[in-house]
Amino acid sequence: MKTPSKLPIRQRNTGASATVRMPAARHRRITGLITALYLVAVTAAVQATTAREHLDAFYSGIKTMQAGFIQTRFDESGKPLQTSEGVFALQRPGKFRFEYTKPYKQLYVADGGKIWNYDPDLEQVIVKSIDSAVGDTPALLLSGKRPLENDFIIRQLKRSSSDLQWLELQPKQEQSSFQSVRLGFSSKGLRLMEVVDILGQTTRLQFRDVKVNTRLPAKLFSFTAPQGVDVIDGQ
Repeated sequence: MKTPSKLPIRQRNTGASATVRMPAARHRRITGLITALYLVAVTAAVQATTAREHLDAFYSGIKTMQAGFIQTRFDESGKPLQTSEGVFALQRPGKFRFEYTKPYKQLYVADGGKIWNYDPDLEQVIVKSIDSAVGDTPALLLSGKRPLENDFIIRQLKRSSSDLQWLELQPKQEQSSFQSVRLGFSSKGLRLMEVVDILGQTTRLQFRDVKVNTRLPAKLFSFTAPQGVDVIDGQ
């Protein structure tokens, strides 16, 4: 039987007959990491001396942030499962670019209204509205219009093995996609973030070469699907 030719861009939705080829575990991590990106925006300020002051400094004028990152994923017992690297850029309100470069390539772009996830290996793009991807709480965090205490239980952590200052944010919403987010600060600002998912696995992001409030090109926060890929409406 002759194989049909590939359309330039194939669009479909995720109804009962649609198939998203991304593994389920990676789907669970997407929401946690997207939430982490919003929390990076919340905690990017450098004019602070305590972890809580860093958190509160979101409201004092951080507009953009750029950094490289090393991501390590651990299982429930703390055993490392995978390490990856990449870069990201963020611009308030509502825009970010999160790009994995090693050991595989994958891209997340938020343009203020939608989030695009491009997987070159799968030749697949999944597009979702920000609200459907992260729920109400992260969107409220990004907007900066609600106190964090409205949506999170916030407490200081003490770690004898770390020279960083730590905060933990636990969502009050029972149906959250993650258990907690832990933020580690040095005198220079945010340095580590740990997202604990609903299965007890931890994703750690270590930031480097952090720059805040620099001018970022608009093209970083726009996305056009490459020719020949599936475009899936995740709604």
